[in-house]
Amino acid sequence: MLTVRALLRSLGLTSGLASSQTLSLALSLALSLAAACLLTLALPALAPNAQAAQAAQAGRPAHKTTLWIATDRTPLRSERSGTAVALKELPLGMPVRLLRCEGPWLLILEPGGAQGWVYQGHLEAAPPAPTEIDLFAPLPGSIVLAEAADTSRSSRSVQPVRSKDTQSLWTVLELPIDRQNLEDFLREGGIGEYARVSPQSGGRMPRLTALKAATPPGGETERLLGLNLAVTAVRQVAKPAFGMQLQRYVNLVGLSVARYAPGNAQAFRFVVLDSPAPLAFSLPGGFVMLSTGLLKTLDNEAQLACVLARESAQASLGQVWARARRAKFFRTGGSLTDAHVQSPLFAQMLEETLALALRLGLGQGQEEERRADLREEYEADAAAVQMAYRAGYDPLQLVAAIRNVERTAEQAEATGEAGGKTGQNVLRPPTQKRIEHIQALLQHLPLQDGLALGTERFHANR
Repeated sequence: MLTVRALLRSLGLTSGLASSQTLSLALSLALSLAAACLLTLALPALAPNAQAAQAAQAGRPAHKTTLWIATDRTPLRSERSGTAVALKELPLGMPVRLLRCEGPWLLILEPGGAQGWVYQGHLEAAPPAPTEIDLFAPLPGSIVLAEAADTSRSSRSVQPVRSKDTQSLWTVLELPIDRQNLEDFLREGGIGEYARVSPQSGGRMPRLTALKAATPPGGETERLLGLNLAVTAVRQVAKPAFGMQLQRYVNLVGLSVARYAPGNAQAFRFVVLDSPAPLAFSLPGGFVMLSTGLLKTLDNEAQLACVLARESAQASLGQVWARARRAKFFRTGGSLTDAHVQSPLFAQMLEETLALALRLGLGQGQEEERRADLREEYEADAAAVQMAYRAGYDPLQLVAAIRNVERTAEQAEATGEAGGKTGQNVLRPPTQKRIEHIQALLQHLPLQDGLALGTERFHANR
């Protein structure tokens, strides 16, 4: 910055020869230059929000960073604790200003002028997609088309037509779970913002992978397809496991991570099937199924959360739905209406889509299909890591879960038991490259105290 003396010298004047009027003019020019320099220094703070978000993620001061509320009715707390007073609830999609990071807690300023702490899982660096789906709303009354006794009965019914072999499925799908149930579950387990540790000072925003759905949401058509596939799975794979306590527990773990799923919002439902094979798969519309055999291979609640996060992400990213749309049934104008579901193409499409969801043909298709499978595996893994982390579970447990399932499948294959690699090993045969990919993703997440394992509660409910 120029001094007044240097400015006078540049004007050809000396302090001894300058008149008071000239000196006054020089001082004005100097002040103007100083103001310009200060404005230049301030320009980075006025940069676009994307650049400010990058600065925040790099750990630099981010008092001008804009973030967005990622979960509805997010509590703005007076202190860095889930037990602190909630000053107000912030709606989904609200932009807020980031003032400071303190471990997993972020001090923010909301548009109304209130300042307080928000757990990092409730915030995103980009505006979330608008949605009208309530994660806790009951499933709307809808006909399971595959079970319609005939066209006339189907067209008149306003409630699901339920056969004996799927009544147990509907009992699970209709489990009443509300927002308060989930909050109580998280608090009891010390999960996320309810972790029973003092957060570290300092901190930075996690660097999360941006993931987009493979196809636009299919609305009621996608949900009906998933519902029909769930019925088909219950008939062909296994019936729901007995015991509503187990089903409720798995749904609460699933909802803990599914609310952070990328892509298209879904009304998630989780069903435990009574099968010794280690199964886990997702269906269009947010229906996720796993087996009692899979639960036996896991060590803790965090591993279960990672598995459910992975399958939830496959549903929200539309991976199965995108491929189902390419089936001959849809390509020839088929729709989920009374007339079309009587077509042989509908039954064929259900069989093919369920086989796809189970990944029975992984690695046996054309080269292009194998590349697509591999890309989707990596995307689902990336989503599972960030979903578990945002929820407050230890994301490293995804690697442990994969290794556990692989070990179980190898043992089953060696002894000829169900669930070996020749059967339905739905967590997919993992490779070292895949595990290395997950470990690389973990390097982008800040170290954090209090990431949950939930071992005791998992064994009490399994």
